[in-house]
Amino acid sequence: MSRHQRARELGLWISGLALAGTLFGTAGAQETLSYATYFNANDPLVQVDTWFMGEVEKRTNGAVKFDTYMGGAMLGGPDIYPGLSRGAVDIGMSVPAAFQPADYVLSNVTLPYITDDSVAVTYAFNQLAKESDALAGEYARQNVKLLYALGFSENTIWSAKPIEKVEDLKGMRIRSVMSIANALEMLGAVPVQMAFGDAVGALQREVIDGFSSAPFLTSVAVGLHEFAPFVSDGGGMGVYAVSGTSINLDVWNRLSPEVQKVVEEVASEVPDHYASILDGMVDEAVAAIIDAGATKVVLMSDAEKARLREAVAGALWDNTSGIGL
Repeated sequence: MSRHQRARELGLWISGLALAGTLFGTAGAQETLSYATYFNANDPLVQVDTWFMGEVEKRTNGAVKFDTYMGGAMLGGPDIYPGLSRGAVDIGMSVPAAFQPADYVLSNVTLPYITDDSVAVTYAFNQLAKESDALAGEYARQNVKLLYALGFSENTIWSAKPIEKVEDLKGMRIRSVMSIANALEMLGAVPVQMAFGDAVGALQREVIDGFSSAPFLTSVAVGLHEFAPFVSDGGGMGVYAVSGTSINLDVWNRLSPEVQKVVEEVASEVPDHYASILDGMVDEAVAAIIDAGATKVVLMSDAEKARLREAVAGALWDNTSGIGL
C-alpha cells in the first residue's frame, strides 16, 4: 500500500469519527439509560438484551450507555412494566401478559400446544407487533414502546415424581401461571401462583410438588437441574409466552432521531441474533443436565401427548384470558 493510499484511508477513518461525533455527540454528552429485569444475567433472554445494548452503545459511538439491574435488583417481575410506565426505569424486560394481563391482553396471544419453535414464535410476534395497531396500542396506552419480543423456550414441568401420563398430574401442587396454569388445572393438578424465584426454593424444600410455566432454558439457568428429581415435557406444551423488552415512551421521545434510528435498527436484528444462538444454548443446557446428574428426563409417549392435547388444547384456545400473577 502506497503512502498516499494509507493517508487517504486515515483521512476516511478520521472523517468517519467526526461524523459519528456530529450525529451522536461527544463522550461528554452521553445518554445513560437504565435497564431492569427480574431474570438473572445467565438467562438466554437477558443475554440477548445484553447483546442489544452492546450493539446500541457501539453503533452510537458510546453516546448511549446502559446501567443494568438484573435478577430483580431494581424491580421484581410484577413491577417492571408499571415501573416503565411511570419512568422508574428506562428500559425493561418482563412478561407483561403474565403480570398485567388486563393491560396487555393481545400480548397473551401465544398459547400452548401450537408450536415448540421459539424462533418461529419470535419472528411471528415481532411481525405482528409491526403490523397491528391494536397490539402497539396496548403498550402506548401504558406509556411504553415495545422494542422487541422473544419467544420462550419450550415449557417443562420439574417435579418430585415422574409425570408419564395424564393421571400422574392429578392432585399435584404445581407452580404455574398464565395458560399453563389453565391447562394443568383442566388435567387435575392444583396450580400454585408463586413468583418464579420463590418457587425454585419451594420446589427444593418440597413445599410444592412441581414447577411449571418454566421455559427449558430459563429453568436450567436458575439451577432447577441441580436438584429436581424429574423433568417432563408435559405432553408437548411448547412455547406458551413471549418476553417483552420495552422502553418508556417519554424516554423514547426525548432521544434524538439518529439514536432512535440506531435503536430500531438493532432491535430489528434481534430475532436473527436469537435464531443464531438458540441451538447452541439448548445444547449447553442439555449438557448441564447430564453433567449435574440429578434429574431424569421423562418424555410422554405419543399416545399420552395426544390424550393430553385433546383434553385441553381446544378449551385453552377458546379461553385466552389466562391466569396471571
